[in-house]
Amino acid sequence: MTDDEVFEKYGEVPLHFSHYYNFVFIFKSERLENGGQIYLQQGGTMEKVSAMVVDVQEPVTLNEKAESDFAYIKSAENQVVWKHGEPHR
Repeated sequence: MTDDEVFEKYGEVPLHFSHYYNFVFIFKSERLENGGQIYLQQGGTMEKVSAMVVDVQEPVTLNEKAESDFAYIKSAENQVVWKHGEPHR
């Protein structure tokens, strides 16, 4: 799928806080109709994380957050089938 197709189809799917690891907040969707799942990583450095406000009770969406962060979709077989941005290391 192209970026435009993904954002049109999945851009408003709620992504719920999953966990925090090594300066990265990870959000993910419920299972999609095809068994896949959307992931979003925010942060990446101490400087970015210290300036962020994250409400773990409120979901975010790709349309809100993906432009400045790393997002990807994994298939039901756990293969990355789409990614946007650069992973946080």
